[in-house]
Amino acid sequence: MNTMLQPQSTPATGGLKPEWRIGAGGVPYARYTSAAFAQLEAERFWLKVWQMACRLDQIPEAGSYTVYDILDQSIVLVRVDADTVKAYRNACPHRATALATGSGRFQLGAITCPFHGWKWDLAGNCTHLPGRDEFAGGCLRDEEVALREVHVRVWAGSVYISLAREPEPFEAMMAPIAELVDGVRMADMRFYWHIQVRVNANWKVTQEAFMEAYHVFQTHPQLINGVSPEEAGKLYTYQTFEHGHGLFQSGGVNAIGRVPLERMRTMTQDQQTDTLVRMLTSLEGGQDAQVHVDDVEIARSMRHRTLPEGALVGLEFQKVLREHYAAKGRAIGSFEALAKVTDMHIFPHVTFLPMLGNLLMYRSRPTPENDPDWCIFDMYALRTYADGQAPPPWETRYPEGDLSKGKNWYLIPSQDFGSILRQQQGMHTLAGGSSVLAGHQESIILNMHQHLDRYLEEEPD
Repeated sequence: MNTMLQPQSTPATGGLKPEWRIGAGGVPYARYTSAAFAQLEAERFWLKVWQMACRLDQIPEAGSYTVYDILDQSIVLVRVDADTVKAYRNACPHRATALATGSGRFQLGAITCPFHGWKWDLAGNCTHLPGRDEFAGGCLRDEEVALREVHVRVWAGSVYISLAREPEPFEAMMAPIAELVDGVRMADMRFYWHIQVRVNANWKVTQEAFMEAYHVFQTHPQLINGVSPEEAGKLYTYQTFEHGHGLFQSGGVNAIGRVPLERMRTMTQDQQTDTLVRMLTSLEGGQDAQVHVDDVEIARSMRHRTLPEGALVGLEFQKVLREHYAAKGRAIGSFEALAKVTDMHIFPHVTFLPMLGNLLMYRSRPTPENDPDWCIFDMYALRTYADGQAPPPWETRYPEGDLSKGKNWYLIPSQDFGSILRQQQGMHTLAGGSSVLAGHQESIILNMHQHLDRYLEEEPD
């Protein structure tokens, strides 16, 4: 069955069916497995919502471009100048040839159709049309064949696009979380590494795996440091926002080793240092994103430092880390801001985990075929850099791999995707059923679906 999005056609799915509606504490599995539901999302959601298309440093200079595909729609994002980014339908107005693939740079400031040689400047204006006299009786105007723009915004170092004719105001959509995102300095972060793969799971399943810490005790035991499930549940608080966003935060517990404060206060300096180093080492070796080798070495040094009476190693570590990177001219954000955000979901398809001037970000979206059992998944490792230190060139550091084989991944995402693939399979086994969500620890998931339904209940453009 062909489930490709056909925006010109009459919607085939109707509205939001009763069996697809979420309950007070659960989400029907059909929302993850049904081709008809995926088509409804395509027609009423993905063609309207603001979505992250790329990072700004993917297009670093005038003429740089990258292509973002969502379902069967292809968008080319172009850096026009230092202050301007444009987004165009990736199709020549002549006979629809795709103007770009992948990422690169349009030479000499010209976007050229590879089929017949029509040209546009970076601002989308037609500058060359071979055989112009043959078109429209010689009366074809440049504005009639300008590149077709889509709405674009640059925010927090990312480029967002919307395919809607009149999208909801971008600033209003991001307002509930803008201050929190600014606090972790995401806009100042640059490329460290990037992985993109096709995943045998629905795009929502891959996002939701990173929208709660409830799974950490079972899925990532190396990160727990002997904490019980009941203690782990109390370490994090959850918050939902308007427009589908949400976050959970640990009140700074990540910086002291994921151990309750009352327990940490009973430990010696060496024991606290061991706990901190163990947690940071697990993160550094398990994903090489939130924590880097330099951070671990600074943590090791805490064993030999003279601390104020009664001071916690983790809190003193924050001070040492700040001073160390400040001396190098590296911004790492305020720890007050980081204490508010351990994991944030930006509606509809981005989740990020900031820590110590570094950040791990996930993005998920449906495939061009709109198969509900598959998605395209991106992992971005971002970080700030010291004065004079340049990030590596933007590229996919790792080739596409088979997510069912852990050797293709760091340990932590390998553990996550082991569960994700099994979850998608299980949803088919329990077809017609519904999940049972924890009221607090999985509240962000329910909030995301509630806002998704606001789109699905609207008529398509």
